[in-house]
Amino acid sequence: MGKVVSFEEEVNKRKKQKRRRIGSLAWIGWVCLMLIALVLGYGFAQSSIFNIRSIEINGINRLSREEVLALSGFEMGEHIYEANLNKAQTMIKTNFWVEQVSVERKLPSTLSINIKERVPVAAIVMPDALYIVDFSGTLLLKQKLLDGLAVIPISGVSNIEADIKLGTVIENENVAAALSVIRQMDERSAALISELDVSNQQNIVAHLSYGVDCYLGDKSNFAQKFTVAMEILQSERQKGLLESVNYVDVSLPEQPVLAYLNMEPPSGGDLWPSS
Repeated sequence: MGKVVSFEEEVNKRKKQKRRRIGSLAWIGWVCLMLIALVLGYGFAQSSIFNIRSIEINGINRLSREEVLALSGFEMGEHIYEANLNKAQTMIKTNFWVEQVSVERKLPSTLSINIKERVPVAAIVMPDALYIVDFSGTLLLKQKLLDGLAVIPISGVSNIEADIKLGTVIENENVAAALSVIRQMDERSAALISELDVSNQQNIVAHLSYGVDCYLGDKSNFAQKFTVAMEILQSERQKGLLESVNYVDVSLPEQPVLAYLNMEPPSGGDLWPSS
């Protein structure tokens, strides 16, 4: 005999079948909606609204806009998502004036290139020319005159090849010592120093703009040493004796030494008699 199914069981069975059909239809509907959204999204992404209409270039001084654009490989009208940002950054960085570069998309149609150029900070005095470098020692320029560059001349350097190419990092201990000192300077101290002599790394000499030499010792603690030197020289200026000073030695800032031109200061009392 067959199984007897109650009316209630039959109703429940049909409800379950109906729910399955509705669930299947809903799932198919969601799939269709997703496919439609993907197609519409892809079409929108390929729309000409995302063609490059503007390229911003920020931070350039030495480089021209045309040079940067040529290196980037970007073209106006190119689709913004087809522009290879990593390749552009790599190519722009091949110019030795570029220290850092980043490229970003600004939707819908702008690319932004942000560049940090190298800054000349020192001029190495060589027989054939002045070698202009940044803090990393990268050779940026070779020229006979400073031509208004706000850099500090470095003397006492040798063993640099005359045919060294621009963009090369100069590997030289004396240059590295001088750049370390310059890195510790503020605007005030940099403005007072006309030249750094690093022929002896343990006795670096800062030639001051008003004709006094400042013996710094090694490259360490420049700010402390220079502050002591300025306090001493300011005192001499107030006494009217600055023009008589030959040098001030602050290699040991706790025990500074002051030397005079052509004369020895009297023992005891002031270092030099006031008028």
